[in-house]
Amino acid sequence: MTKQEQKRVARTGQPLMKLHVLGAAGAVTGSLNLFEYIERDRVTRFLVDVGLTVEDERADFMNRLPAGIKPSDINFIVISHAHIDHSGFLPKLVKDGFAGPAYLTEASADLLQFMLPDSGFLQEEAVKRANARNRKLLPATESGASDGQKSPGKTPQRQPLYTQDHAKASLKHLRPLSYNERHELAPGIAVTFTDAGHILGSAVVNLEIGSGSGKRTFCFSGNIGRYDMPLLSQLEVVRNADYVMVESTYGNKLHVRRDRFAVLADIINRAYERALESHSKYGCGVIMIPAFAVGRAQIVMSDLRQLMSEGLIPQIPVFIDSPMTIRSTAAHRKHVELFNAETRALFASGIDPFTTPDHTLCPDWQQSVALLEPQSKPIIVIGSSGMAAGGRIVQHLQHRLPARQSTVVFVGYQGTGTLGQALVGDMKAGNTSRRPSSVRIAGKDVRIHATIEFMPDYSAHADYSDTIRWLGHFERRPKNIFLVHGEPDALEGLEGHIRASLGWNVIVPKPKQEFVL
Repeated sequence: MTKQEQKRVARTGQPLMKLHVLGAAGAVTGSLNLFEYIERDRVTRFLVDVGLTVEDERADFMNRLPAGIKPSDINFIVISHAHIDHSGFLPKLVKDGFAGPAYLTEASADLLQFMLPDSGFLQEEAVKRANARNRKLLPATESGASDGQKSPGKTPQRQPLYTQDHAKASLKHLRPLSYNERHELAPGIAVTFTDAGHILGSAVVNLEIGSGSGKRTFCFSGNIGRYDMPLLSQLEVVRNADYVMVESTYGNKLHVRRDRFAVLADIINRAYERALESHSKYGCGVIMIPAFAVGRAQIVMSDLRQLMSEGLIPQIPVFIDSPMTIRSTAAHRKHVELFNAETRALFASGIDPFTTPDHTLCPDWQQSVALLEPQSKPIIVIGSSGMAAGGRIVQHLQHRLPARQSTVVFVGYQGTGTLGQALVGDMKAGNTSRRPSSVRIAGKDVRIHATIEFMPDYSAHADYSDTIRWLGHFERRPKNIFLVHGEPDALEGLEGHIRASLGWNVIVPKPKQEFVL
């Protein structure tokens, strides 16, 4: 707070409310927003979302808070959902002194029990690899090696942003709250979570700041899901807010509207026919499905089960080769109340939508390695990550891409620079002739003879028509709507759609821009 602002509060007696947009401004990840509620005798500071910055990991090592504000100055945190680009900065803040509660839904808290420690593990592993590379690059004279002995060298060792232990310590700060109930978090500040329909436990954050005629309401969308999402309950309507902040991931795009069951059945049936032909080295073909462990994998498993039960695809053995997917699926089963009526009815009738007739979980690494052996019949392997950016699925791809009998089915957006994006190539534009002939995996060129399929039908993000539909339920025009979480073209596209359809005042914040509410 500036001296001028202090004088204003002292002179008028009117509280001051400020918003600092510290992440996901002009970018897709790194969600981080600081609110300050300044009264004469009290300053309350809280963060809404605390996400890691995937586009530039170096940003998370810098001071992301405004000058003069430390993590220990933050009174509490509100987290919209469990995805790491909205929650994964929490262990870093706790490590640096944050001591307050972090409010979120119960399902999000359950997911973070394993997602945050996994993030810490990945931080540690990335640093180990970087330090090993640096040691290899050191010349013998600089490294101090003598008489054939290796030395640690003079290059400083990189440290992880946080470790598994830091992540586990941060879990003690989680405070689950129920949906659709008003919760007072501090004097003059309350929150109500409504279902965002994006992933299990995702919430739209509805804030009340201040009291009486000076009260302001702020609606933060987090990530909102598509209408008629598989498995999950519908995105809930919000009626009123003075200010709205909404994501723009698909701000300039419309999702393909088609029967995903028919498309998936066609892909699996063709893949199965190819897989029946045995090869002396690889055995029968393997259908590999990279899928995000939270949300995407569960929908794919549910769809496969339904297609098999209706006789639309063969009852192919399915192997879930991802410990995180296994844990995520257990969390989904714990929160049946968050599913749509159709999925709840399946559970009520004794049917587990996430289990196919021949279904095997592979929590141990040895089980994963066994799947690399030649197979005597076609199988399906589901593993994370969805963009093949890591995890056990990469080993399967490295081993099976040279086999003509095998198929890879990508079931969602593939980020720039990922292995998934390299394999999909120009298929998003329907151009299958420009797929690469090889890719590099673990420093080696791998030939591609397997069939690559791409299904964008499983995206969990609202497109611009879904967003406009959701915003259209507001009963009065907000003072401002802030657009975040989007590439520049997506932000520009959604800004144009909102102005044309609703006539609202739109602001696209710059990084670290602040606003008086």
